[in-house]
Amino acid sequence: MRFAHTRPGHGSTQTLCIVNNLLSDPPVVNRAAVEVATLAQRMTSLYFSHVAAMYVARDKRAEAFSPAVEPGQTVPVLRIPRRDGNAMVMWFNYYLEKNRERETIEDFDKVWLTGALLTVGDALGANGYFNHEPEAEIVRHLRNGIAHGNRFTFSSKVTDTGTGRLKHPANIFRYSDRQKMPMHEIDTHLEGSEVLWTWGGPDAVVDCLTVLGVHLWNVGHGLPTP
Repeated sequence: MRFAHTRPGHGSTQTLCIVNNLLSDPPVVNRAAVEVATLAQRMTSLYFSHVAAMYVARDKRAEAFSPAVEPGQTVPVLRIPRRDGNAMVMWFNYYLEKNRERETIEDFDKVWLTGALLTVGDALGANGYFNHEPEAEIVRHLRNGIAHGNRFTFSSKVTDTGTGRLKHPANIFRYSDRQKMPMHEIDTHLEGSEVLWTWGGPDAVVDCLTVLGVHLWNVGHGLPTP
């Protein structure tokens, strides 16, 4: 399995996918790096699945897929099973329409990205941030900011007392040009500022997860890195 990330020309849509290579992958030299790379790529792919599903749900034509009105009901309902065999009952069209509200759109994205950052960030922490690579450090600080009320917080443990800056750079500079991405970076001047949506939105988070996946995949297979 190889990572492929393309960004077509101006005005077109970013495409992010996992490509199966007909040739075998290089030998694994760092299993943990490959596992976290795969996790990061899975989070980005699942985010695009989330966007695709929401795109359909937010189209009024999606109402055509409403469940049939059951006997005794006046509107279509959907049943969400409980473990005890009962079910929660929801008015399908009402909550489908909620998907079109701007606040709901932002909340859905925020919840999804928060979960992705917590998941990948914890996996990085369990592996010492892979020698504090910049691509790992930026996800580390995004994760910590999300976990602290969606605000960047830099403890003395990560700050250089001499310079006042982070001890370990947190950016995707090495990959920005080749991936056609903005040069995302985090440093201590962001203390107290909002992570989502001031520092960046879904595009910035997905960029960082994408780069992390590419970088750790190469590290895990002993391939050259920039």
